Amino acid sequence: MNIPYRFVEGNINLNVDEIIYIETNGHKNIFHLKDRSYSVYKKLGDIEDELRAEEFVRAHQSFLVNMRYIEKISSYILTLTTGMEISVPKPRYREVKRRYAMYKEEYKNC
Repeated sequence: MNIPYRFVEGNINLNVDEIIYIETNGHKNIFHLKDRSYSVYKKLGDIEDELRAEEFVRAHQSFLVNMRYIEKISSYILTLTTGMEISVPKPRYREVKRRYAMYKEEYKNC
């Protein structure tokens, strides 16, 4: 699914499936894709509302992760297919694992 998005770098027609994760850094949110990054001045909660909620999970106050790029979740660590590790706070851990299990079940045949 492509969505038009207004980034600091300009207006970009973004393929949501290419977003690996979005990270808050200061007052900006940085969209991390495989080979590039884009910045936007917008609240992470607002971005979360705009994207397909069933495919993204708020792993941390500062991280919104595309579940298609999650390799595993264990011991309060979310490991991405890129090798990056994101700590999942204890209060969020159960919900993140539950959402990921539901995602895997729903999308395993896709």
